Amino acid sequence: MKKTAALILSVLFVFSLAGWSRKTEADSGKAVPDKTPLLTSEILSGLAFRNIGPAVMSGRISDIVIHPKRRATWYVAAGSGGVWKTENAGTTWTPVFDGQSSYSIGCLALDPVRPEIVWVGTGENVSGRHVGYGDGVYKSLNGGMTWTNMGLKNSEHIARILIDPRDPDVVYAAAEGPLWSPGGERGLFKSVDGGRTWTPSLIISADTGVASAEFEPGDPDILYAAAYQRRRSVAAFMGGGPESGIYKSEDAGKTWRKLSVGLPKGDMGKIGLAVSPLDPRVVYATIEASPEERGFYRSADRGESFEKRNSYLSGGTGPHYYQEIFADPNVFDRVYQMDYWLQVTDDGGRTFRTVPEKNKHGDNHALAFLPGDPDYLLNGSDGGVYETRDGGRTWRFFENLPVTQVYKLALDNDLPFYNVHGGTQDNGSQLGPSRTLNANGIANFDWTITFGADGYACAIDPVDPDTIYLEWQEGNLLRYDRKSHETIFISPKPEPGEPALRFNWDSPVLISPHSHTRLYYAGQHVWRSDDRGDSWTRISPDLTRNIFRLAQPIMGKTWSVDALWDHGAMSLFSTITTLSESPLAEGLIYAGTDDGLIQVTEDGGKSWRKIDRLPGVPENFFVNEIKASRTDRDTVFAAVDLHKTGDYRPFLLRSDDRGRTWVSISGDLPARTIVWAVAQDPVKKDLLFAGTEFGVFATLDGGKRWLKMAGGVPTISFRDLEIQEREGDLVGASFGRGFFVLDDFSPLRRIDETLLARPAALFPVKKTLSYIPRRPIDSPDKGCLGETFFTAPNPPFGAIFTYYLKDGLKPAAQARRDEEAKFLKEGKPVSFPGWDVLRKEEDEEKPEIILTVAAADGSVVRRLTGPAGPGLHRIAWDLRYPAVEPTRLESAVRDPWDMEPMGPLVVPGTFSVSLAQKIDGVLIPLAGPETFTVESLTLTSLAEKDKAALLAFQEKAGGLQRAMMGAGEAADSALRSLAYVRKALLDTPAADPKLAETARAIETGIREALRDLHGDVTLMRRSEARTPSLLDRVSRQLGSTGPLTETVKKDYAVAADAFGAVLEKLRGLIDGDLRRLGEALEAAGAPWTPGRPVPVWKK
Repeated sequence: MKKTAALILSVLFVFSLAGWSRKTEADSGKAVPDKTPLLTSEILSGLAFRNIGPAVMSGRISDIVIHPKRRATWYVAAGSGGVWKTENAGTTWTPVFDGQSSYSIGCLALDPVRPEIVWVGTGENVSGRHVGYGDGVYKSLNGGMTWTNMGLKNSEHIARILIDPRDPDVVYAAAEGPLWSPGGERGLFKSVDGGRTWTPSLIISADTGVASAEFEPGDPDILYAAAYQRRRSVAAFMGGGPESGIYKSEDAGKTWRKLSVGLPKGDMGKIGLAVSPLDPRVVYATIEASPEERGFYRSADRGESFEKRNSYLSGGTGPHYYQEIFADPNVFDRVYQMDYWLQVTDDGGRTFRTVPEKNKHGDNHALAFLPGDPDYLLNGSDGGVYETRDGGRTWRFFENLPVTQVYKLALDNDLPFYNVHGGTQDNGSQLGPSRTLNANGIANFDWTITFGADGYACAIDPVDPDTIYLEWQEGNLLRYDRKSHETIFISPKPEPGEPALRFNWDSPVLISPHSHTRLYYAGQHVWRSDDRGDSWTRISPDLTRNIFRLAQPIMGKTWSVDALWDHGAMSLFSTITTLSESPLAEGLIYAGTDDGLIQVTEDGGKSWRKIDRLPGVPENFFVNEIKASRTDRDTVFAAVDLHKTGDYRPFLLRSDDRGRTWVSISGDLPARTIVWAVAQDPVKKDLLFAGTEFGVFATLDGGKRWLKMAGGVPTISFRDLEIQEREGDLVGASFGRGFFVLDDFSPLRRIDETLLARPAALFPVKKTLSYIPRRPIDSPDKGCLGETFFTAPNPPFGAIFTYYLKDGLKPAAQARRDEEAKFLKEGKPVSFPGWDVLRKEEDEEKPEIILTVAAADGSVVRRLTGPAGPGLHRIAWDLRYPAVEPTRLESAVRDPWDMEPMGPLVVPGTFSVSLAQKIDGVLIPLAGPETFTVESLTLTSLAEKDKAALLAFQEKAGGLQRAMMGAGEAADSALRSLAYVRKALLDTPAADPKLAETARAIETGIREALRDLHGDVTLMRRSEARTPSLLDRVSRQLGSTGPLTETVKKDYAVAADAFGAVLEKLRGLIDGDLRRLGEALEAAGAPWTPGRPVPVWKK
């Protein structure tokens, strides 16, 4: 007892020292506590998000490259989802760029000499209204395992990277430059030292970059570059100008001249270039220009003159979104052009045909070829990666690449698990579960496409989860019936003679928190419906500035109506972008616009108050989201944005007087980080979450200090956040990696500096649902469906325990090494610790964290070990008693259909969990207990009403099974010992020969007992009918929640009656006969054999 008490005191003393850092004040020499905050992003990473997909429709692909020497190795650039690699032709994928500071990818390139060197140009090159921005060029020397940013950080959009095959240190980067503003690094840049330094090769102006660049095959000193003048604003997109054109260099980029013969004379827009791999004299160009001059051009003299071959131009979303061409390396004059439908010419552009795309997504962006196989294409589109081996007649879709771009999301209150609905970029609106009852998680077949096209804002009836409101671009609002899968268009319409309605590309829809049948919808007006959208009443005047966009200056001037405006997929301007009604004050509604206004009504729309200035925010801001407080009727939050003017600063504000005055709560959010969304915890008012361009951030103090929540999340943009109040979950819509769920963020309500200063803390446990996870494919994993079968994880089954360790537990040797490393870093000598210290380290039992689950009566149900490092940790208890199988130190290798051993489920009720540490075998309490409840889902159609009786029987059957399996293990161990005995008897000449007969008799008896216990192996080997073994009669009685059958009860009685005799027989053979045989061997001087006591020896 004294030893235990001393150990506890010493551990507590260590914890108290660890929680108090001392430093010396220069003026007084007094020790003061360290003021460095204990709460860090690293701490928060212990609360990890869970990516739930989907992959059913994948997402936009911007580039694809195939390894030249290993054809099954591909690199795929997701337009806004990072870089992915497969080494088995798409059977499995690995994201290889997640830890970098950009997620938006424009292009990829492999070193032609050393293809393990991979280049990435960040910042997508489609010039869309939703596009992300990059931070330059990256390089990997090891196939994507590690990366280095090689510069051009202000380029924002890299369209092409070329590597000189004669000298791979010579690299060219085509930079389109910033989309929303002039300047930046814009043009064609060259490096001669592998990217360490860059020099401008072709610079046009602050408005014009390079969208395409190509070598001449066989002579990389000859280059072609397509200059691209373009600018996007909130209001408009100018997709060309007089500075666009084709340039040529014949001296490796030292000098350039603009090509003109046969090319358009007027303004040009986006130009796609290709040079024939089979005839370097032939250059192809698809050119955006006036209706008379645009089209496909071909040169047969290295660009010195061009011939217009066709007026075809990529359309669909607009030329800016496509306009890339790929010359087939296998067939001369066959060129593919990216477009909504994939186009190809077989005669150098004279004619085009549509490549068959049956059962394939359109909106094509990338193409890769296999030399020698003209029928093979690897394609990247808005819908993901596709492969054809027959020239497009049939396509394979890679349904395991989760890179969906989600704009907005909504959550329902369905039971037992809520659903997530989101509007996605060109992949419709999608509905899926936040988790499933299936052991293998969330699969593609768990998702439903509720409508096609582009999906945007959505809402789900909080009372009726079968009623969903969704939309496609520019105000096309629908009501979806989940039961019938029917959709009804319900958009408001103007009365005859009234002006046209202007809807944002992503128009806001809102269900009133005061009536689940009341909707609000907005264009330039706010509309209200009290009958689920069947009819509408306009409740506001035009709440925007009503600016005519074509009259607005762009690139410093106003442009002709005949200029290269590209508004095919452009939102209308001067529209309402966000709505919110206070959940605490009915009729208090906020509206935000895209032209710099916030409007407030406090009387349901009878009157509106305009806000056109926000402190610290430039004019004409874009209101990404406005959100009325869940805890204070006068408080409202606004996430505003000026990135479409080139200003990427974060702007997040709060008003406590209904918008009359505002304060910034952007705090220390990183620069160059757009804030898209804000969510407030309904319990702790100062706990806020921000969805930003580069991740999710949380603040516990109302916005003074923000911390990134990086657990389980790559670098990605979060365009929307919502809180599921019943579950306490935070759900995020990422723009390029689908949905993310942070299960039960309630620990953030309790975390503060005081708690983090403690040695340890255990957090409350939410109500836990008990059920048997389903196995719809007869497997907890992918079953027989192959590696391409996509699944996203459920949260771990059972009760989730969250705990915190300030310093963690370390073995003594690790603690010593860490201290020595600190001395070495400080330049101090390291002394020899002494032999006694080293012996103690080697004899030490590894320290462990133990979580003890107890029933309401205090009886221990289960003990679990948890992570012992510093920080926040989560561990799951599977709601079961321990398995009864014999203990093994290593997991057994099992067949896929052979389930892990498990004990019976507990009876639902009240339980508690406590946290402790085990130091040298002594259990020392740290925190708890925390009480929680387990509730049954009662999914069985024939449920057992008396669950206590069921558990009692299962415990009784488990006890019998434990004894049977233990007896079997003892018998197997004895048989192994007897094999050693036989060998020892041969090696002992003095041994009585009859001892071998005794050994044989013991072995025969044990095998007979095992036959009763495990079954007749002789019959099994010959596939003959046999009677059930004793273990057969009880081995399947522990997992069910249904009522006990009479057969089960009878089997138990039969096994229990018969096992007693078997057990006594084995006890006599092993504990009696085999022990005496060992004594005889010892007396005969036989070598020691396993199972015998320590040998006898006398001096």
